[in-house]
Amino acid sequence: MEWRNQMSRRIKNTISSKELLQAMGGIRDCYVKEADYAACAATRKQPHRWYVAAGMAAMLALSILLPNLNKATAYAMQSLPVIGEYFKLVTFREYRFDDGRHSADVKWNKIYADRAGMDDSEETGKQARKSVKEINAQMEQKTEKLLKEFKKQVGALGYSSLTVDSKVVTNSSKYYCVMLSAFSSQADGYQADAFYTIEKSTGNLLELSNLFPENADYVDVLTAQIKKQMRQNMKKDENNVYFLDTDTPVALFDKIDENQQFYINGKDEIVICFAEGDVAPASMGTLRFVIPQKVVKELQKNKR
Repeated sequence: MEWRNQMSRRIKNTISSKELLQAMGGIRDCYVKEADYAACAATRKQPHRWYVAAGMAAMLALSILLPNLNKATAYAMQSLPVIGEYFKLVTFREYRFDDGRHSADVKWNKIYADRAGMDDSEETGKQARKSVKEINAQMEQKTEKLLKEFKKQVGALGYSSLTVDSKVVTNSSKYYCVMLSAFSSQADGYQADAFYTIEKSTGNLLELSNLFPENADYVDVLTAQIKKQMRQNMKKDENNVYFLDTDTPVALFDKIDENQQFYINGKDEIVICFAEGDVAPASMGTLRFVIPQKVVKELQKNKR
């Protein structure tokens, strides 16, 4: 208790109200984050100590104000592991195999969100943890299925490979987006991606339909925008080919699904994603189309 009193007196004697506000405004975003996973795990085991931990965290936050008044001290403090992320993607298991003909490099990743949410709402945190649990279950299920299929190939004639990993594609103030990526090959290679987007203000796992009012004609509007971009791309480069405006005997791209794969990038733009072979020859790979903000805002204007 004595060190806290000393710190409190030191802050009062050193910082005026004006300086305090200036210091708070100058705190780098990297400091304003959640406690790391290890600390949160300990908190879960002893929930009655949460308030004590919160009080200590508040004292720690005050101690960060001092360096913001002194650039040299602030620079020295930057290397200290003060506070962690709201969400954290962690590799908890790996599988590697190589017999000269068949190879695999598979990583199982999980998202942790012990006190997730941009506000400290208990409801938001609870919903975020629910969303994270659902995402983790889906990623694990997909990974296990791919590995099972790969193991069936081991010992067979020919060659095969499998690579599975996941990464954070967006971690903004509003959204946290993770991509599960898998590449498998036998005679041909095939890339498959799955995207998961959490809205930080609510903790909800979002589907494309959640981004628009209930009666919005977003499927047709977004489809029209994507087809427009496809035609522009084909005009710019003859090597760009889509299942659109062609006499080739293939199923032409009609429209996106109501809950088409997507993520939201760092500019808060919706990015619509297609698997290999869905809307273009497999040689074009996986495809993504960024939807302009003005198109989205027009659809969202009646959304509450």
